[in-house]
Amino acid sequence: MIRINDFIEKGFKVSWTLLNIGFNGSQKFKKQLDGQDIIKYAITKMEAGDESADVVLLASSHCANTEEINELLSKLSKSEKVECDKEYRKWRVIYILKHLPNTEDDCIQGLIELGDIWASLDFPDDSPHIFQGRNNSITPNEYYTQENYISLLERHRMWLDKEITELRSK
Repeated sequence: MIRINDFIEKGFKVSWTLLNIGFNGSQKFKKQLDGQDIIKYAITKMEAGDESADVVLLASSHCANTEEINELLSKLSKSEKVECDKEYRKWRVIYILKHLPNTEDDCIQGLIELGDIWASLDFPDDSPHIFQGRNNSITPNEYYTQENYISLLERHRMWLDKEITELRSK
């Protein structure tokens, strides 16, 4: 499960839209956030001086009341001015970081896991991943190697660093 703290640790500004995407506002990322985590976040917003009615209601919600949390998040999200695409990209970064295999993994399994990440994200155009045989003439013998696996992991890490830097600066 993804936590709100995952975004904060990467230096991302947390918005209600970001939370809404991960609770029930996105086909790809819904149900990735826990209601209790959202309630705790609303409480910290109140402690920081936000006493708007919807934040107070959210802070006093019960984590099992997902309909109320969803309704309040949707309302709070609609009331703010953020770029939905940017919030979605933050989700994509955290999702990839959470699912990125490591260099110690078997190269074949790791390459499959990398492919699965991008398949679950519907193969976006800006993906750093290269699929064997997809718009290239890489053979299975060339693709399924430790060297290619390490190279693709590095390519992913560079892409993530660039994406994180860009999302922090906007």
